[in-house]
Amino acid sequence: MNRPVDGMPHHREVQNLLIEQMRGDLSRPRWWKTLWGRLTIAGGLLAIAGSGIAAVVLLNEAPVSETGIVYCLEGPYRNADGTLSGAAASVATPDGVVAIEDAEALCTQMWEAGAFAGNDELDATPTPGVAPAEFTTCVTDAGEAAVVPGRIECSVLRLHPYRG
Repeated sequence: MNRPVDGMPHHREVQNLLIEQMRGDLSRPRWWKTLWGRLTIAGGLLAIAGSGIAAVVLLNEAPVSETGIVYCLEGPYRNADGTLSGAAASVATPDGVVAIEDAEALCTQMWEAGAFAGNDELDATPTPGVAPAEFTTCVTDAGEAAVVPGRIECSVLRLHPYRG
């Protein structure tokens, strides 16, 4: 066997393996040119387009068109079945219209009366509650006002922001 003086054993075999590995790496297509790469790019584009469409649909402001009902939400969440938490209220006025400016006042009265305090419904003297310091007014798909305690994004509840 002819072995180079400064070389290691199996020098030629190791060199041939390295050259073969380098040729394979250089001839491999880039990840975006493979089938899985193209599917990944297409899926990412669909996700971005879907998010943009959802943002436009969910985040568009809406006016209150149905002023006969106001939803006073118990908290910034929905029930397990997807309905709004809390209660719907209506005020009987001579013309049958509740002005949107009075929606927060109506919900404040409900909070202070203890409507969400978990009182016994048959109790003649319910425990009064404490109204939250801030409210956010949102609009349902039907055009009804929904007053949520605290400052939140209406889209979290799948509601439209109120356009005053």
